[in-house]
Amino acid sequence: MCSAGEWLWGSEPMRWRRVFSGRADQVAAARQLTASLFAGTGREEDVAVVVAELAGNAVLHTRSGYQGGWFGLEVTLQDVAYIAVTDLGGGCIPTIRSEQPGCEPRVNGRGLLMVSRLALAVGIHGSTDTGHTVWADVDLRGRAAAGPAGEAPLAS
Repeated sequence: MCSAGEWLWGSEPMRWRRVFSGRADQVAAARQLTASLFAGTGREEDVAVVVAELAGNAVLHTRSGYQGGWFGLEVTLQDVAYIAVTDLGGGCIPTIRSEQPGCEPRVNGRGLLMVSRLALAVGIHGSTDTGHTVWADVDLRGRAAAGPAGEAPLAS
């Protein structure tokens, strides 16, 4: 079995899933885990930023951050990597801040805009009642895309 750093492009994708307690220190743990899984890809820091933002949002803005809460992390390592964080719902529907003048974010909103700039695509599925999964596809074949993946609310 290859380590992530020895992974051969074009082979079967490698997948990981893990559940973390809904605490701030676990956001850092998820970030570190993801950076180590992507070692040698040249995008280690980018995917770590994506995970930190998505997991941080789950802990800060949803029931995942409540006592006994959790968030789930799913990572698929392939040419276009899939990174997803599942929360416990509550709060608002995640949206990407528009860069158009006069379009102010609900709560800061700059983090998901940053994620959209590092990713080929971002999206969401789920509901505020049952929880959301927010995902990003990151191209490992080259550097970050030239511009944001989108300036509208996340695709479902």
